[in-house]
Amino acid sequence: MRRTLVLVALALVAQVARAQSEVPPRRKGPLLAWLKAGTYRASYAAEPAVHVSSSGAHGMNVRTFYDPILADDLRAGRTVFHKGAAMVKELYFGGTQQVIGYSVMTKVRRRSGAAGRGWLFYETLDGTNRGVSFGRGLPVCTGCHRSGVDYLRSGFRP
Repeated sequence: MRRTLVLVALALVAQVARAQSEVPPRRKGPLLAWLKAGTYRASYAAEPAVHVSSSGAHGMNVRTFYDPILADDLRAGRTVFHKGAAMVKELYFGGTQQVIGYSVMTKVRRRSGAAGRGWLFYETLDGTNRGVSFGRGLPVCTGCHRSGVDYLRSGFRP
């Protein structure tokens, strides 16, 4: 009995740790480290390959990854995503092999709001936090993203 309880407890701890590694950190430093470690690649749904960006706003070549929450919401046809939904976009610019920067959006509130403050946006064009765009409802991000489905503009569907 005791052994069973220990095994159940260990399984729960492992599950919580895995879930926490799926959620992008909400501070710039830890988020950049998480991105560079490629943690999201283990559990996020990925576009099949690097491709030319449809809008050009994030450079020439990109690849998008959706966390399990966002992927499930999209599969279910939801037009308002759950809190915790997240997307990572790898920015390759002119090439297709080396990630140069990242764009991330994480839904941090149940409602997105008219100004998009329910979403935390992050973008680094050089893989550092110098000159990073970071914050909730950033006009530089929401100006385009407001035209998407609950601020998601990517046409990729897992």
